[in-house]
Parts: sequence; C-alpha cells; structure tokens
Amino acid sequence: MTRLNGYLLTADGHQLYWERHGTRGGEPVFFLHGGPGGRCSRHHLEFFDLRCFDVILIDQRGCGRSRPYGQTRDNNTALNVEDINALRLHLGLQRISLLGVSWGTWLAIQYQQRYPATLLKTTLVSVFVPFAANTYAYEEAINAALRHTGGGTTRDIQQILNDGCRDQQHQAAIHWLQASLRLNGQTMPMDALGRFADEEAILAIRLELHYHVNRYFFSADSENVSLNSDTLIIQGIKDPFGMSSLRWLRQRQPVSSRLLRAGHNAFELPILKTVRESLKRECESDAFPQTVAPIATLKRTDLAKPST
Repeated sequence: MTRLNGYLLTADGHQLYWERHGTRGGEPVFFLHGGPGGRCSRHHLEFFDLRCFDVILIDQRGCGRSRPYGQTRDNNTALNVEDINALRLHLGLQRISLLGVSWGTWLAIQYQQRYPATLLKTTLVSVFVPFAANTYAYEEAINAALRHTGGGTTRDIQQILNDGCRDQQHQAAIHWLQASLRLNGQTMPMDALGRFADEEAILAIRLELHYHVNRYFFSADSENVSLNSDTLIIQGIKDPFGMSSLRWLRQRQPVSSRLLRAGHNAFELPILKTVRESLKRECESDAFPQTVAPIATLKRTDLAKPST
C-alpha cells in the first residue's frame, strides 16, 4: 500500500518530509519547490490533474517540515539531488517525472545529469540557472533593492542573521523581504511584513543566503549540462533571470520552450494554466492506467512526526 506521507532519514542526520497525492498507478511526478529555503504546500497540487498523476511533494533539506529546520550544515545542491533519488528508491519507483519551479528547476537539471536513466519527463517552470553572470546580476539587483530599503547588502543581511540579536535579525529579515518583493514588482504593508518576518522566516532567509554566498554550489562541471529530449521549459518573458537562464541553456543545445507574457511567479495565471495544459496533454497521451483508485486525501491528523 502506498504511504501517503512520512520522513526520509538521511545518513547525515536530515529528516526529509514528503507527501504523496493523486492516483496510484498514474505517472509518478516529483515536485521540486523553489527557494532555496522554500517549501511545498497544497497549493502546488494546483499544477496537476490528480486523476492522472501520482504526485510526490518533498521539502528540501532544512525547508518546510523537514528537520532540522533551517539547517545549513550538509546542505548543498548535490545532496538535495541525491535526496530525490533516495526518495525514489524508498518509494519503490523505477522511473519518475520531475516538475521543478524556480530554484527547483536547477535541481531537476542536476538530477538529469546524475540519473538520466530514471527519468520519464521533466518540466521546468520559471527556470533558474546559477551560472556566474546570472548570480552576479541577481546580487547586483537585490543589493540595489536593499539600498533602497536601507538594508545594506546581501553580506550585511547574512552577517546579521547569523550573529545579530533577535531585534536586529527581525529588522534584517524585513529589509530582505522588502527587497525581494521590490525585485518582483510587489509590495506588502509594513505591519504584515513585521508579522511575516518571524523566526521561521529568518531561518529560511538564512538558508537562502547560505546558497547565495556559496554561488549555489555551481561547479565547473555545471557548465556542461545537457537536457534530455523529454524536457519542456515554461518561461515568463518578464522574468529577466529566467530569460537569461533560458538563453544560457539554448547556447548549449536546442530546448523545447513555451514563452508567456508573465513574470517569475509560477502561480501567475498564464503560467499555471500552461503547466496544467501541458501536463494534461502528456497524461492523455501516455500509457499509464487511468482507472485505478485515487490515493486517499491526507488528513492533518495523519501526519507522521519526525524522530527527535
């Protein structure tokens, strides 16, 4: 019987939370969330027709309900890729598809390099490739937004989140959130920002900056990535770092892509609709059985608890 949720214990002490939704016997799809420092939520199920797919949500190391929350030790790109494969084996799945969003697209690309024989299809939404020029441009943009808020630089924010007192960390988190929103053309009332910048947000931002200052662990080997033929990129043209990522990939090989009048947010209606339509077409053309019983709805009281 398919487990609906649980924790996967890694050899280095991380406990990775996962959930399984949809139809047993449908095409198994791992959803890879954004970040670094993001998390999965039930909203991500909106990408899928759960009558067709066996959807696995996983909170990456230090994220969401994975434990220890916000942990930066033993937390890098390569280890997150190994976690995907470990969970595939744990669930007894021979081959899987991937749907990556934002940061999750880079994890999906890296998984392709490491485990190509285990893949069915890959869908990359609002793609992000942390090649040097893209990372530098992003840092310049976020630093400009931070200067506008009076928050200093990314290095300043990281130092405060690591070493500052609680009040300093709270204010630094507000500055970071303001800058991130500004970069995406969004705003949030100051009182709402203050409530949002709690301990959980501070740890999530600290984890994001752990990746950023380490240049997302982009290596020389990463320059030579290749995408398999069953890869589709869905990209908003108003997302400058996504478009530069797409150009970087196109310089290495032809890629199948759909460009939309949208930004980076995968929940913008044009992107959400296109993802659902693309996945539905794939589902209707596949040989996966569609008459098997749906996986039961997960209840809050069913959630497994991590070991201490």
